[in-house]
Order: sequence, then C-alpha cells, then structure tokens
Amino acid sequence: MNAPLLGAATALVLGWTRLYTWRMPTDVRAARLAEIESDLWESTQDPVTRGDLHPAAHVLLRLLVGVPDDVRWRVAQAPAVRGSLRVFALTATMAVLLGALFVLDVMRAAQLPVPPSAFHFVAAPAPPPPAPPCRPPDLTSHCTP
Repeated sequence: MNAPLLGAATALVLGWTRLYTWRMPTDVRAARLAEIESDLWESTQDPVTRGDLHPAAHVLLRLLVGVPDDVRWRVAQAPAVRGSLRVFALTATMAVLLGALFVLDVMRAAQLPVPPSAFHFVAAPAPPPPAPPCRPPDLTSHCTP
C-alpha cells in the first residue's frame, strides 16, 4: 500500500469536508468532520469494501461520488446557516473537477509500465561468411559442396 498517496487522498477528503462545512455552527461542523473521519477510517481498514482497488483510488472515487450528497447535506442545513449558496456551488464544482483530474492522473500513472532499471546490450560476433558456391564439376577444381 502506498501510504503517502493514501494520506494525500485522505487529506483531500478532509479538506473538502472543511470547505463545505465552512461558516457552519461549530457543533454541526465538528459532528460532520467526525462522521467523515470515521467513515474514512472504516473504508481504508475494510479490504472487502474496496475490492481490488488501490485504497487511495477508492477514497478518491468515494469523494467524487459523494460530492452531490455533501451538497444536498449542506443545502439541508441552510436554515441553520445564512450564506451564499452560489459561491458554495461554484467552489463545489471546482473541487469536483480538480478531484476528477487528480483521479484520472493517478489511474493513468498506475497503468504505465515500469521501465527497466538498466539496459544491457551484449555484442555478439558477426557470423562467418557463407562458403563460396561451387562451379560446375571440373577435373581441375577441388571444390567441396
């Protein structure tokens, strides 16, 4: 498992959570962050849930799939929070696009073959030239076929 990549994916999810809970009451924000952190921990610890996916790719895909739910959750909290949803929607759209580009870049990089560490060329000697062709039989010639 690539721990730095998983750490970056987890930090991205937590950053997104802090972004969409920005300017919310402290108790509501803390409860949502705790819920997301718990979900992240559970999803990275359960290999059955993620299947054959790399843990970081699994976390990033869950982030992208969960953005609409996060936006709906934020809108549902709107009576408790007065603010501009237009700025939030623009920020959410940008976060989704950047996240999608990151996931595509990670998946593309994972499919590239690893180059060999070094090339070793061995020069073989040139093959000997072929024997000259025989001429028609001649009594004076000593050609062997």
